[in-house]
Amino acid sequence: VTGGIGGVHRGAEESWDVSADLTELGKTPVAVVCAGAKSILDIPKTLEYLETQGVPVVGFGTEFFPAFFTPSSGLKASCSVSSSAEAA
Repeated sequence: VTGGIGGVHRGAEESWDVSADLTELGKTPVAVVCAGAKSILDIPKTLEYLETQGVPVVGFGTEFFPAFFTPSSGLKASCSVSSSAEAA
C-alpha cells in the first residue's frame, strides 16, 4: 500500500521525466493499492504510459482513476471491481 504512485511529469515531451516505478510496475508481478498518481503529475500521460507497459489500472468501487487528494481525476480506470475477492 502506498499513498500515490509516481508518474509522467508535466512537460515530459521535452524532459522525458517519467518516474521509474511506472516501468517497474510493468516488469514485476505485483498489485499496488494506492490513491492514484500524485496530482502534480500529468495523469492522462501517466495512464497512457501504464497502458503501454501492460499495467492494468483497476478502480476499487469506482470507474475512475483517483488523483491522490481527490477520489476522481475524471479519467476512467481500465476496469472496476467492487470487492477484494473480485480484485484477487
